[in-house]
Order: sequence, then C-alpha cells, then structure tokens
Amino acid sequence: MKKLLLLFIVLLYGSLASADAIDMRDYIKLRRGMSEAEVLYRLGSPDHETVRSDYHHNILRKTWFFIPTKSSDKWITEIEFDSNGRIINLDRDRINK
Repeated sequence: MKKLLLLFIVLLYGSLASADAIDMRDYIKLRRGMSEAEVLYRLGSPDHETVRSDYHHNILRKTWFFIPTKSSDKWITEIEFDSNGRIINLDRDRINK
C-alpha cells in the first residue's frame, strides 16, 4: 500500500513539473537495478513510453523517453526497464541541429 501511495504522489508531482531536459546531475545518479518508482521520484514522469510484451501480454521490456522541449541543452534520455521494473540500460543522446 505504501508503494502504491508513493507511486501516486510521484506521478502527481511529475505531472505538475514542466517537461524539460534531464539535468546531468540527475542523470548520473541513475543506476542499473533502480526501480521505476525511484526514477519517477528523481526525474518525474516520462514524455513517451514504449512497452514490449509477449504473446500473453506479459511485459518483457519497457522504455521511457525524456525529450526536452524548451531547453537549449538538447539531450534525449532513454531508460530501459526489465519485466520486474528495474533499470537494465541507460542512454543519453544529443540532438544535432
């Protein structure tokens, strides 16, 4: 019950925060094995999410994308989770203009 309440509070906070580039100070604090709730707490809700599932609709992998809208520091952050909701891959790409 506490996890569900914490997740709800984090989602509410993330929806109120403005979507902008993820600061490098926040990005370097992310580690493999962190849960989705920890990422939501640190970064807020993602701008886009993709889900890969199997034939029986079990989630195999989930990827969150944080896409900057206003910032001059144009970095797209991609976080990939396993079926247990733990980080398995982190990626950060610069947008070329």
